[in-house]
Amino acid sequence: MTGNLKELIADADRLIIGIGSEWNWVKNAIKKDDRYNEILDYCSIEENSWLKPIVEYEYAYYNNDEKIEEAYKGLLKLIGDKKFFLVSDICLWDAPMFGFDVKNCVYPCGNYMYLQTDSADGELFAADKNPDFMETVNAIHKIITEDNGSFDKNISFKKAFFEGNELYINQKRPEYSKINYNEIAYKDRWSDYLTFLSRTLNFKLVMLELGVGLEYPTVVRLPFENVVSLNKKAHLIRVHEKLYQATPEIKEKTDSVKMNSVDYILQESR
Repeated sequence: MTGNLKELIADADRLIIGIGSEWNWVKNAIKKDDRYNEILDYCSIEENSWLKPIVEYEYAYYNNDEKIEEAYKGLLKLIGDKKFFLVSDICLWDAPMFGFDVKNCVYPCGNYMYLQTDSADGELFAADKNPDFMETVNAIHKIITEDNGSFDKNISFKKAFFEGNELYINQKRPEYSKINYNEIAYKDRWSDYLTFLSRTLNFKLVMLELGVGLEYPTVVRLPFENVVSLNKKAHLIRVHEKLYQATPEIKEKTDSVKMNSVDYILQESR
């Protein structure tokens, strides 16, 4: 690496941050919690797959991750007063929760706050205000907290509806491959992000890619590579436990760091 992260950011005119799956504490932690084994197995059956997003919602609703909180606060400390934008391919809006200005963050793959119908257009609904949805969330929570994850597999979980239309969490995800993702929640911020990006061409630009995998490569990973390839003053810092490698075309303009990106930010911000 050509310098420590603090120095590289200090020397830059602009900063764009990409957040990926290593920061998805819900998916990472739920697999390690034995209380969720039975219900995740239940969700692996095709006709029950609709429930898995709600199981993850329950986990996010009732839990937090102090390490992730510390990492976001450390990242904010590293940024200082630098002009920046954050784009994430996960659905946890943690950055605004831990001090980032929501106007500088975009989440193109969705969120846990809203429900949508199977239409790409139309209204979004607050998830925690829908009685049917929260009834299912609380039923899952009872199984986990009171019954230690054990439940009758013949149980019937309630689906949420609005005016006869089934509701889904407003996210891009494999379980929702047959529904049309409603993009309204992030469209304004995405427009702001593209405007910010268009104004970085003649500036020293650091692209800080943190824990981004291959789940949605067109959101962060490939666009970051493209920007670094086109912008002579751009530099990519790619941090990931496994997918840290740079493409040959931008290898000379990339620092590849083989490390968990959450740990990396905690280390660099100390």
